[in-house]
Amino acid sequence: MLAGYLAPVLDPVGKGLGTVLRPIGIGVETLTKPVASAVGGITRPILGPVTGEKEEKAEVLGGDNKDSYEHGKDGLAGRLQTGENPLGLDQSGKWGFREE
Repeated sequence: MLAGYLAPVLDPVGKGLGTVLRPIGIGVETLTKPVASAVGGITRPILGPVTGEKEEKAEVLGGDNKDSYEHGKDGLAGRLQTGENPLGLDQSGKWGFREE
């Protein structure tokens, strides 16, 4: 094993580099954290159902996230979302502005 022969020499070198470079890493982390969290906020809703953790992953892929159409989730207006009524709007024409 090559690692066994090099370990006594390179382990202290690696620890020394980690100690020297850590302050630079902290600075870089501070500068890039807002950008990374913004990118994560954009990509998490998109990639979560496919690559996320169990509660985020789609039910079809073995996760706990229920598919909104398959389980009949209410729409924006409180009605069932379907292909013909994707927003779940009330199709009656009554909007409460006048009495009929």
